[in-house]
Amino acid sequence: MPMLQFFMKHILVGVSWPYANGPMHVGHLAGQNIVCDVFSRFHRILGNKVAMVSGSDMHGTPVTIKAEENGLPVEEFAEANHQSFVDIFDKLSIKFDLFTNTRTENHKIVSQNIITVLNEQGFLVKKKSSQYFDTEKNRFLADRYIEGNCPFCDYFPARGDQCDKCGHVLTPEELKNPISKLSKSTPVLKETEELYFDMSKLQKELEKYIEDKTFWRKNTYELTKAWLKEGLHAKPISRDIEWGIPIPVKGFKNKVIYVWFEAVIGYLSATIELAAKQGNPSRWEDFWKDPKAEHYYFIAKDNIPFHSLFWPAQLLAYNQKYANNTKLQEPLPGEKLNKPLQLPTNVVANMFLNIKGEKMSKSKGTLILAKELLAQYSPELIRYFFVRYAPETHDTDFEIENLKTLNNNELVATMGNYIYRVLSYVKSKHEGIVHMVDLDKEVEKSIMQTFIKTQALLENASFAPAIMEIMNLAQTGNQYFNAAAPWKVDNTETEQEILNNAVAIVRALQLLLRPFIPSLSVKIASMLNTNVQLEEANTWKYTPITTLATHPIGAISIPVMKIE
Repeated sequence: MPMLQFFMKHILVGVSWPYANGPMHVGHLAGQNIVCDVFSRFHRILGNKVAMVSGSDMHGTPVTIKAEENGLPVEEFAEANHQSFVDIFDKLSIKFDLFTNTRTENHKIVSQNIITVLNEQGFLVKKKSSQYFDTEKNRFLADRYIEGNCPFCDYFPARGDQCDKCGHVLTPEELKNPISKLSKSTPVLKETEELYFDMSKLQKELEKYIEDKTFWRKNTYELTKAWLKEGLHAKPISRDIEWGIPIPVKGFKNKVIYVWFEAVIGYLSATIELAAKQGNPSRWEDFWKDPKAEHYYFIAKDNIPFHSLFWPAQLLAYNQKYANNTKLQEPLPGEKLNKPLQLPTNVVANMFLNIKGEKMSKSKGTLILAKELLAQYSPELIRYFFVRYAPETHDTDFEIENLKTLNNNELVATMGNYIYRVLSYVKSKHEGIVHMVDLDKEVEKSIMQTFIKTQALLENASFAPAIMEIMNLAQTGNQYFNAAAPWKVDNTETEQEILNNAVAIVRALQLLLRPFIPSLSVKIASMLNTNVQLEEANTWKYTPITTLATHPIGAISIPVMKIE
C-alpha cells in the first residue's frame, strides 16, 4: 500500500472549561469532552506534538451561589467539583496533557498580565453603567442570573448574556421583563463604574481574520459573520464581586475580572503551566509562537462568540505589545520571544444535546449526569455513542435507549461479531496461525480507502462520519467473510488467503479504533498478539502483523458484550 506522508506540527487543543458549579452532565460529553480526545489522540498517532489543555472554571457568581446553597466554602465546593471532573475524564480515558483550574497562581499572573497589556495598549476604557441589583439578595447580578424575553425573538428564558434560541449575544439591559434567577423578583438598576474591552477598535482586523474561515462548521462561521455584521462594541470585563481575580488597574482593584474574559485566557495560562511542570518554562512558545502551530478549540454552540470573536480580539489586542516594541515588554512566565501569539485555527463547536427538543434542565428534571451514565454503561460505549451521535451540525435529541440499540446493533452485531468470528475460527481451526500472502485487491482497497477517508475527516474535525467509515469497514468484513466462507473451502491455500484478508480487516479496525475507543483497540491488539506500545508509528496507515505465521494470535474473548 502507498504510504501517507506526515510532517510534525505543534497542535494546541483547547477544550471548553466546565463551570465548577455542579457535576458534569452528558451535554459536556456531547459538546466537547470526547471528540477533543479523539482529535488529540489522532494527531499524536500522526506524530504531531499535541498539548490538550483545559481546566475547571472556578470563578463567577454561579459558583458562589451554588456553594452557598450547599453550605460549603466556595473554594472547597469548587475543588470538589473539579476533582469530580478529573474522575469522569479518567474513567472515559480522556487524556489531557493538563487539566488545571482558574484558582492557580499561574492563571492569576497570566490573566493580570493580559489586562495590564491591553490597558497599556489603549483597549480598556472606563464607563459608568447601570447594573442589575437584586434588592432581596442584596447583591449585583451576573448576566447569567438575569432572565427575560429576548429582544430579538421574544424567547423566554433568555439569559442576560445570550439567547440560546436565536444565538444573539445580549446585555442584561436589553432583556424584556427581566427577573432575578435568585429571588424571582424584578431587579433594579444601580449605577457603577466598570472596565470595558473596546472591541470596536478591532472590527476590521477580526473581519480580515474571519474572511478565510469558510472551512469552519457552517453554523460557527455564519454566526460569527452575523455578529461582525452587527458591529462589535465595548464589552464589560469587570464585576462587583469578591470571588475572582482582582483587576490590576487603578480604581478597579476591588473588582474582579469577568469570567467570560478570564476563562479563555486559561488556554494560554494552562499551556504555560504545562511547560513549567515539564521543566522547560519557555516550551509553551512552541505552541503559541510558531507560525505553523495550529490551534483547535472544542466547545458547545453557546460558547461560539467567546472563541470565534472575543478570544481572537483579546489576542489581537495583546499582540500589539510585540508590534509596538522592539524589545519584549511585560513578559509572560517563561516568555523569551518577541513574537505574536497564534490565533485560533478552527473553532470546533458542537450544537446542543436536547431532551425532547429542549435544552437539558435541572429544574425540569431532564439533566442526566455523566456519573449516572457511567454507572449504567461501559466507557467504550459512551465514547462511541457521543462520537456517533455528536451534534456536529444541528441540535440532537438524546434518548438513553439509543445506547443499548447502538451497542447491540453496531458495536456487537457488526464489529464485535466480525472480530470474534474471524479470530475464533483462526484459533480453533489453525491454532492461531495466519500465513502472510498478498491481500485481495478489493480488500486492500477497502482498507486503504478507510484510512484515507478517516484521515481527511478527522483533520477536518468531522468525527461522526469518520466513525461510520470504520463501521462500514467492519460491515465490509462481515460481507467478505460470509461470501468467502472459509469453512466450505477444501483448498488449504485458498482458505489461508481468505483468513489473511479477514485478519487484515481485523487489524485495520484495531488501528483505526485507537483514537476513538482506545481500550477496545488494546483488547483487539491483545487478541492479535501484537505489542500496542510499538504501534505509535507516526503514521495513519495500515501496517500488517508479520509475525502471525510464527507467533499465533492470543486468547480470544468477546470484544463487546451485548446489553440484555
